[in-house]
Amino acid sequence: MPAEDTTPAPSLPQLIAQAFARLMDDLVRHLVESGYDDLRPTHCLNVFRFMDCGGTRPTTLARRAGMTPQAMGELVSYLERHDYVRRVPDPTDGRGRVVVYADRGMRAAEVATKYFADLESRWVDALGDDRLADVKSALARIAGGSCDGTTGAGTAKAAAS
Repeated sequence: MPAEDTTPAPSLPQLIAQAFARLMDDLVRHLVESGYDDLRPTHCLNVFRFMDCGGTRPTTLARRAGMTPQAMGELVSYLERHDYVRRVPDPTDGRGRVVVYADRGMRAAEVATKYFADLESRWVDALGDDRLADVKSALARIAGGSCDGTTGAGTAKAAAS
């Protein structure tokens, strides 16, 4: 008789982290296969996902990514040298500069957007529309803070009275 597996099941945070890591690994692999072999996960995680459509100051990118401005400056400089982003005058304050997508960066973003649409389609095939909608709804609720005990606590307290 085989030995019983006593390995504890992964916790929810572990599963979310594993799913995110797989998603990022697959995205970067897809970008490399699409000709963007000079992009690294850190570029997607720490720069692109924090960029606003109209451009973002490097200091804002650094704050959002939890990095020093110097480290963000190095990432932005690398991406600028490889034609993914440009630094242009801030339209709201000409003294500053904002980071915007360059043409190559826009094309890479389009590849990533298509990848995410295809990924969601594969997840629908694997889980079904209803289950995936439930997963998305639950994650949106968690991400919005409505399940962390800090939002809606007054409502729960009032209902208990």
